[in-house]
Amino acid sequence: MVEQLNTYIRSRQSQFTELLRQIITIPSPTGQEGKKAAWVLKYLHDLGQGRACIDEAGNVLCPCQIEGRTAFPLYSAHMDTVFKGPVDLTPRIDGHILAAPSCGDNSVGVAGLLFLLTMLRDLNLTLPQGALFAFNVGEEGMGNLKGMRRIMEDWKGRITEALAVDCTFDDVVAIPVGSRRYRVSIEAQGGHSWMHFGHTSAIAAAASIISKLYSLPVPAAPKTTYNVGTICGGTTINSIAASAEFTVDLRSESHDELEKLDKAFLGLVADVRRDGLTLTTTLLGERPCSSGADISAQCRRIAAIRSKYGLGTPFISGSTDANIPLSLGIPALSFGVCRSHDEHTTHEWLELDTIETGLQILAEYMLTDSTASI
Repeated sequence: MVEQLNTYIRSRQSQFTELLRQIITIPSPTGQEGKKAAWVLKYLHDLGQGRACIDEAGNVLCPCQIEGRTAFPLYSAHMDTVFKGPVDLTPRIDGHILAAPSCGDNSVGVAGLLFLLTMLRDLNLTLPQGALFAFNVGEEGMGNLKGMRRIMEDWKGRITEALAVDCTFDDVVAIPVGSRRYRVSIEAQGGHSWMHFGHTSAIAAAASIISKLYSLPVPAAPKTTYNVGTICGGTTINSIAASAEFTVDLRSESHDELEKLDKAFLGLVADVRRDGLTLTTTLLGERPCSSGADISAQCRRIAAIRSKYGLGTPFISGSTDANIPLSLGIPALSFGVCRSHDEHTTHEWLELDTIETGLQILAEYMLTDSTASI
């Protein structure tokens, strides 16, 4: 079977590149994935996947070979990208390099799952446990894993394990990075910089909180981080700022360490409150850590497959759609189908000559019986 898979994949690299090109050129910023979802749904229907549909969250779902089964794996790839506004999405190919915004994150993941569904049909292959294929929304930025949350809620009790096909294939994300994201809004007395000197300043209050945040000690292991990503406020150089706002991203591989950091940050905000200041803290998003799901079987499986291709398997931490099933105690990993670079930039690029191997690894992973010992 492996040789049959490899021959099929090897002989259809030009078709895959054209599929990838089409997906890249459909804009799909987070929250605006509808056009790409409609395109993916039509592609699935043209494949003969008549049960494919779009759910209330905007995810494209494709149940495959699950008739009579009560539980099955989930294979997903997020459709949304970080790019908004007028961005040139035209792919540029130079030798084995393809460059375009979103090519690696995550157009190639979407293309990979569609290609493998085509291969299942063409070669009349049977998945060991069937599968639910999902092309989901809301993975990037402020999407807050909206699509994956909805899938895990709607299919509760039916997902045995999950794989999020995302980004590079050089690493396998096995440790979910949890996060909390806040917006802090500050209102102060403000006034004229000379006549009202001494009035409370929203910018000074924001600066005090941020300075103290960046002085907080955090462990290197489990890795824990904080970041102030945006800040704005004030009106003119000679006015005491009456308002200011900043956003904060807190992350950790450990639920306990994330809780400690969260408590410390909220304590800093509380400490700055005084007469003449109004502070409002808004939770913008939250990504959960693992609940302790046993992923040892999945790790052994992907490591054994990659070793056939002379590849090691670095297991790393990351924030992906896999966070949601892992937080529910369901084994989940995340890896991609090629080597990609400069994700989340307009000069993102990938190595076309790594896609063949990436697809072979993904196909073997899906077609290996997850209930068998490795």
